[in-house]
Amino acid sequence: MAAKTSTLHTNLAALAACLALIATPVSGTAILELIDNEGHFAETAGTAPVLTLSVNNTSGSFLGSPWSLAIAIGTDSTTALGIPDIKFDLTATAARAGSLTAVFSIDNLTYGPGLHTVSVSSLIDSPYTSGILWQICLDDGNVLTAQTACTGYGGVQDGLLALPDTTVDGLFSLTIMGRLLDTSSTRLSVAAAQDAPEPGTLLLLGMALLILAALKRPKFN
Repeated sequence: MAAKTSTLHTNLAALAACLALIATPVSGTAILELIDNEGHFAETAGTAPVLTLSVNNTSGSFLGSPWSLAIAIGTDSTTALGIPDIKFDLTATAARAGSLTAVFSIDNLTYGPGLHTVSVSSLIDSPYTSGILWQICLDDGNVLTAQTACTGYGGVQDGLLALPDTTVDGLFSLTIMGRLLDTSSTRLSVAAAQDAPEPGTLLLLGMALLILAALKRPKFN
């Protein structure tokens, strides 16, 4: 009986170790910045699922700017493996011609230990993209707002922006930049899709399932 109990404890420990490798949560930090062509700047940072900025040309850091705007960034599954879904919601009006750049960056993203290939596609999901340029960047050094591998700016609609395959090892950061070039109001939603599991991750999952099956197997003497 003692031997069976010891074996059970060993199997449970192995299962826990496998599952920990598959889904170790990581706490990411995020930053949201707004910069216009006249030198006005606003920023907020934190670990909350939603970051918001609301500025206008009558007060605050955007005093005298052409812009009145509100922006909210929400993320889903920021502690899960891979890239979270990101909702990039911006409404803006301008009193005169100008350009506005919105930057959102989040770090401590991971697909787990080892080398992984990341590709991001179907990024933009909005019919209101007239006058907007978008790009997305990944940084294997896990630095906020770093731009190691980028798509380049593109004025695209409904998921036509894609980041080619990029190899990451361990933690990495993701940065999305939107550049508003016209004076009309707009509303945008951006989603970055998680890549498929790597073979190493699938192997760990298979090992965990085998151990779980062994635990449930009836013992005959």
